Amino acid sequence: PPLLLTSGGGGLLGLQELFPLPLSVSPATLVPGVDQEVACTAHKVTPVGPDTLSFSLLLGDRALEGVRTLGPPEVEEEEPQEDEDPLFHVTERWLLPPLGTPTPPALHCQATMRLPGVELSHSRPIPAPSPGPAQLPTDLWMGSVVLALLLLSFLAYRLHPPASPRGPTGQSSPS
Repeated sequence: PPLLLTSGGGGLLGLQELFPLPLSVSPATLVPGVDQEVACTAHKVTPVGPDTLSFSLLLGDRALEGVRTLGPPEVEEEEPQEDEDPLFHVTERWLLPPLGTPTPPALHCQATMRLPGVELSHSRPIPAPSPGPAQLPTDLWMGSVVLALLLLSFLAYRLHPPASPRGPTGQSSPS
């Protein structure tokens, strides 16, 4: 059976009612090589406060370094339903430093709720874009350009070989 907690009003709430699963993240995918804002939102959360709900960005299983929080979490109250405790949307925003190419595939937003005797975390991946031509490393592009120029110079040489030096009478010059 699910662990039941007593709400402030004396009613019983299941953990999933206090901290349901849906987390949303933005942007939909990360962009390598630029500073970008990332947001993570926990929906239908109660209670709310810095001691009960916290957010973090994880790279694998460790906190991402070099990330800056853009102020305190934003809290918005949902439209209350009949006889329902107030529920909130809570959003944390960060400024990510430019990510390398390729973008790390394991970046996650994690929200953790801590109540007396209980800790519950949910995480959601922040997808990296699938590799495409725009994300090929610069070295590969430069190597391709150099090869293309070499091929062009070879073709130009083969199609128009250099003229041999000729003397005034059309005869080859003595060497």
